[in-house]
Amino acid sequence: RFTDELQPRDVVSAAIFAEMRRTGAEHVWLSFERVPREVIEGHFTHILERCLEEGYDIRERPIPVVPAQHYFMGGIHVDSNSETTLPRLFACGETCCNGVHGKNRLASNSLLESLVFAQRAADKIMRDRFAEDTAAQLAAAASERSRFVAGSRDVTDVALLTGAR
Repeated sequence: RFTDELQPRDVVSAAIFAEMRRTGAEHVWLSFERVPREVIEGHFTHILERCLEEGYDIRERPIPVVPAQHYFMGGIHVDSNSETTLPRLFACGETCCNGVHGKNRLASNSLLESLVFAQRAADKIMRDRFAEDTAAQLAAAASERSRFVAGSRDVTDVALLTGAR
């Protein structure tokens, strides 16, 4: 064994690459010999089936493995509000790279990141959009938007309430 297999995936991947470089091999071998057959058959059924399709029985012998890309962290650089270097162009989720993950995004963090940074982008857009608007303009905009919202008020009632004619 050249590494502890239970380390974080980026650490294990780096160790595998280092071992492949050191030996000149195209892969390393992953052995399940210490895993009981019933665990393999009960908990690793999909891996077992896929390996059997490729001619490898993980219950009997090791399988060749190499690190591969598991997810994409994006390449669009954004600031803390998800704004790109082009003004008014925003990106969030797995399209962008905001730096919050470092080199190893943990499982399910992408969903939380998408929600948080989408909200930050929306807040920034609203701040920029309405920064110079007056209270009257905001009321008129709210009245206009309310025409498209399902509700019990007639648009003429809204117009009367806001003073619009």
